[in-house]
Amino acid sequence: MRKQILAVGLPIVLVAVSLLHLTTGQAKISPADVVDAVLHYDPTIYQHVVIVLQRITRLVVALYCGAALAVSGLLLQKVMQNILVSPSTLGISSGASTFAVLAILLFDMSGGALFWPALVGGLVAVGLAFFTASLLGPMDGSKLNLVLAGSMMSILFSSMTAFIISLDPAAFDNLLSWLVGTIGNFDYLDLPLMVPLGLLSIVGAFILSRAIDLLLLGDEQAAVLGANVKLVYGATLGIAVILAVSAVVVVGPIGFVGLVVPHIAKILFGETGRLPLWGCLFIGPIVLVTADIGARTLAAPQMLNVGTIMGLIGGAAFLLIIMLGVKRAAL
Repeated sequence: MRKQILAVGLPIVLVAVSLLHLTTGQAKISPADVVDAVLHYDPTIYQHVVIVLQRITRLVVALYCGAALAVSGLLLQKVMQNILVSPSTLGISSGASTFAVLAILLFDMSGGALFWPALVGGLVAVGLAFFTASLLGPMDGSKLNLVLAGSMMSILFSSMTAFIISLDPAAFDNLLSWLVGTIGNFDYLDLPLMVPLGLLSIVGAFILSRAIDLLLLGDEQAAVLGANVKLVYGATLGIAVILAVSAVVVVGPIGFVGLVVPHIAKILFGETGRLPLWGCLFIGPIVLVTADIGARTLAAPQMLNVGTIMGLIGGAAFLLIIMLGVKRAAL
């Protein structure tokens, strides 16, 4: 019963945080003005322009990217049975960023079209992470090997991105904030391609949920119970990468949403079933929308990058997760 109440309560919390997002900023706007701007938009009224052309667009981006990163992180943690993996710790975000920047330099690509080279970069990064982890030891050995390999890939691709930018700094002036992780007023322009891919991927995650849970029993037992183990692994990993890359293309490599939010969802809803996925669909946006509120208000009138806010929060949370994991292993 408690889980059902929480499942119903999360959408209510998200609506409340979204309303706070729309009313909070350098210019405070009342909820009544927000409703009026949505229902009776008038481009000659300053508050209406701020709400419709700035805050709503930022909100939509934060909602989508928060959900995509959180669900991606949960899928990665479940299919790999490793609480420390996420799009950022496996190098997926960094790999996607590197290939996106390379596509901009070589082919002058932009907008949603960057998804395809970024997807290749994400897959290359995670593939190299698996390969490197296998060199460090057997894949069924220490789970830290995969995180270490992923961190190495993240550093490698981040360095490659910095090198590519140094070749033509002027061409990437407007991308510096994106590389840190930010939500811009016009990022919504990249969503028409991302949202359909994201929605299909999330539906696929819900469909595969039971089969993914069977993997927790071990590959042999999962196969006995009817799961196509290789197909489930491949499909789940593919869905996770697509979701992560679709968010990176829009807001850049914002870290820790895909690491921290799944842990919160699992604490609230348990390890198995579809409720943890449901939780990530709402907790991820709640976290990212809240971070965007902080980015717009903490240093007002200066605006911070959301990636900076999430780095401060997520870094501490990541350290706590590692310490708890080490403590459990010692028991």
